[in-house]
Amino acid sequence: MDADKVGNWAPFMVALILLSIAGWGIWEIPSNSDVVEGLSEDSIPHFIEHFPTMDTDRVPEDDILRLAWHPEDSELGSLKTNDRFLELGEQSIVEHTSEPANAILQVSVSWVSENSFNVTVYVNTSIEIENGILRIIVVEDNVEMFGRTPSQHAVVRLYDPTPIGEGNGSISRNLQMPYGLSVDDAEDLELVVLLSNMMTEENHALISVELPLHESGPIDNGQRVATWFAISAAILVLAAIVRAEWKREVFLPRLRGQPGQNGLPIAHLKAGMGSITLREVRVLPPWKLAKQIRDVELKAGAEKTFQVHLKPSRGHEEMLTQFVQTEWSIEVEEMGAWVLDLTLYKEPPT
Repeated sequence: MDADKVGNWAPFMVALILLSIAGWGIWEIPSNSDVVEGLSEDSIPHFIEHFPTMDTDRVPEDDILRLAWHPEDSELGSLKTNDRFLELGEQSIVEHTSEPANAILQVSVSWVSENSFNVTVYVNTSIEIENGILRIIVVEDNVEMFGRTPSQHAVVRLYDPTPIGEGNGSISRNLQMPYGLSVDDAEDLELVVLLSNMMTEENHALISVELPLHESGPIDNGQRVATWFAISAAILVLAAIVRAEWKREVFLPRLRGQPGQNGLPIAHLKAGMGSITLREVRVLPPWKLAKQIRDVELKAGAEKTFQVHLKPSRGHEEMLTQFVQTEWSIEVEEMGAWVLDLTLYKEPPT
């Protein structure tokens, strides 16, 4: 394949690939929603609760759901860490194995203000659950502490236990974010809702969902399509500009000069991918042509060498320099008329 011809279609081929990638990416962006909803599964996932004694104790970062309950008086502590520590028998690490769920939790989360949110939980049990309690827990990842690295993960920031009694039911809670957390931190926040027996700590259901992000993603598919069209227009315009630059590069002729024998300048003209017609050669004062260069036609890729005969312009003999400014008027196939500048070198007569 002729490399010079690739530029004729390559920009639009690349544009097509970019449009496909852009369309896929836009479609995969989660919709901007003020409400996040979730439904628990038929089994309780494996999760681990940690009770580190120091801020520097790191909780592993992996695919397991982990809850890090730091001491209440520490920089990372939760106000009810001691309550949870007592509920679980004062153990430093409590591992909950995966087991079948006895209930289904349907959760709806929305921001009420910049630093408060509402969580509504619907409970649908398959067995009679005694002493039921819903534990609402907010966990934060990527918590940075001044002067300490690395950052901490799975840090419990809020704990709100609510008894629900027996059977099915629902609760709705408006909760205030502690530690200055707000909707702007939603990317690092996760909501965990755990249904268990407050007396035996037997778990019946668990669900974890992300909090709604602040003004992220398209509102609906219509906005996705509009965004894709806007990106498409920009990409196609850019492709057209690139192709125009390629066309200018390969269709316009090449013109260069060099000193010839006996001080006579020589110009080399080579046609590009389009045939050309040399219409006129002009020399700017203080020089002028001593011998006119006639119309010359060159086919694509052809070249021709010209001897440029010069003499001083009348009245400019005292202003002669070594540099001769010339203009070459050329008609190029598919490109129209162009004027190419060429500077030649000639010693003034003595």
